[in-house]
Amino acid sequence: MNPVLLRLYPAGFRRAFGDEIAESYREATEGAGRRARLREAADIAAHAVRLRLGLGSAHPGGRLAAVTAPFALAATATYAAFNLIVSAADWYAMHTAGTADDFGTFPTLTNGCHLLTLIGAVVALAGRHLPGLLCAVAGAVGGSATFLFWVWPLPPGTRWDLAGFLLTPVLVAALPLACPPDLRPARRVRGLAGMLALTAWAVLLVAAVAVINPPGVGRFPWLFGVPMAAALSLAGRRAFAAIRTTPQLACSAAPFVLTMHFTGWVDSEEILALLGALAVAAPALRLWRGGGSGTVTPT
Repeated sequence: MNPVLLRLYPAGFRRAFGDEIAESYREATEGAGRRARLREAADIAAHAVRLRLGLGSAHPGGRLAAVTAPFALAATATYAAFNLIVSAADWYAMHTAGTADDFGTFPTLTNGCHLLTLIGAVVALAGRHLPGLLCAVAGAVGGSATFLFWVWPLPPGTRWDLAGFLLTPVLVAALPLACPPDLRPARRVRGLAGMLALTAWAVLLVAAVAVINPPGVGRFPWLFGVPMAAALSLAGRRAFAAIRTTPQLACSAAPFVLTMHFTGWVDSEEILALLGALAVAAPALRLWRGGGSGTVTPT
């Protein structure tokens, strides 16, 4: 075993468990190929980094990341779906009016990245956590980078403002990477057919919301609210039941607050009002359900 891998661990942990880790690595890779050795080394490195950052399953940070992860995935799916819906709705309106034109290379690439993000987040919420999460992060990075390259001819000040604007969805998409592997939710959809049906449902939902425009419903509540409700339903009751403290509630809501803000359709004043409502509702919910015990008890 490469000694550099062991040095990634904190000194105390390395002294206590270094020999055990080295022996486990030797047993796991004995007679294995290069790919298996690389995978085992990556797992050890990731575990060491988690311990360094206090994100193991035994640490408060790791448990908080596990509670927040499904909501970050749901927010990522919602944000990607929203962008796809807005693009599809605009194209549909132009097509209906007979003014549809080719979107061009960069918008097409950006929408393709949003689609990859949506599918990845949906797959991760369904239980294929790591493959789906990696797809979602790759799509978020690709979508932001492509859009930034598309608007690069803008003045430098505007360009760098957009760079910060586009970084937040990437960070929200990557947030579930902090969830410890042993705290990830169990797989909820099994088999390739189930995954294909679920992704088809997500894509059809995007298309339906883009086409349907019910009277009396604001554009943002409809285009963002319907995908958000669908994504939260995929997160499931277990995700809500895991929220037991006010900080957990705030961290679970934060990805939605951020993505709503960075859609460009919600004013800062509305975000502040939402945060104020959350600040008032969280202690009230804690007192009502927990009887002042300091926890939010799920129903």
